[in-house]
Amino acid sequence: MPAIVTLLTDFGRTDPYLAEVKAALYRQWSRFPAGEPTPRVVDLTHDIPPGDVAAASWFLRRVRGQFPAGTVHVAVVDPGVGTDRPAVAVAADDRFYLAPGNGLLAFLTGSDQLAVVRLDNPLYRQPPPGLPPATTFDGRDLFAPVAAHLALGVPLAQVGSPAESADLGVMPVSMEMATAGGARRLGQIVWIDRFGNAVTDVTRASVAGSQLADGGEIRVAGHRVSGPLRTFAAGRADCPFWYWGSGDTLEIALRGESVAARLQLGRGMAIERADPYD
Repeated sequence: MPAIVTLLTDFGRTDPYLAEVKAALYRQWSRFPAGEPTPRVVDLTHDIPPGDVAAASWFLRRVRGQFPAGTVHVAVVDPGVGTDRPAVAVAADDRFYLAPGNGLLAFLTGSDQLAVVRLDNPLYRQPPPGLPPATTFDGRDLFAPVAAHLALGVPLAQVGSPAESADLGVMPVSMEMATAGGARRLGQIVWIDRFGNAVTDVTRASVAGSQLADGGEIRVAGHRVSGPLRTFAAGRADCPFWYWGSGDTLEIALRGESVAARLQLGRGMAIERADPYD
């Protein structure tokens, strides 16, 4: 089976950026012997909200393990491109990950057999013919060339110098999360899906042993929301509820309607345990 390279970006599909990243991959593969099977490119999404590292991290964390061992995941959501933030490649859980060291891959810290390199080998910074390297497009000029080589079996140690898990960076926290209330804080909204459901980073495991594990109320944007319900159909009209979603994280919904629109919810909003005396 050919290797798989996945792409996750905030580029959208209107501008030329995604096409240039894919061109960079195939340009590298065209230089290898004809007998080598060409890897497959899989688009995870290119609709990450611009610069939203937390949303990108949640998305990749949810789907990464559903791809076979050997997959090369490339995630480019990079508000700090061109700065001194590192560009990293990681081997973990029998897969490769390439991303800026801005916290997008911080969830890999503690993974089995974690190996991290900084992508500082100048041989792998390869802009298109006739163009100089761009300080604003590492997705095309660096991540794609490295991913192309890793997918064909080039060792991780060849593409950069050894680094530490600290080089993965720290997940940025929204202002609301930073000021949300102490021990009551559970997590934050990381995604609003096309149905208007609010997906959070609160896992079932993170509330195990607490009162919330068996059901109860949460607070978000000043609203109290009860749960969990097992199905959308179990919800009452005009009554928001929470449930454990298919990614095993806490999600908030409203039957037949966008809960995000109704409650004015957005990414980065804090999820808290509801105080019964509020």
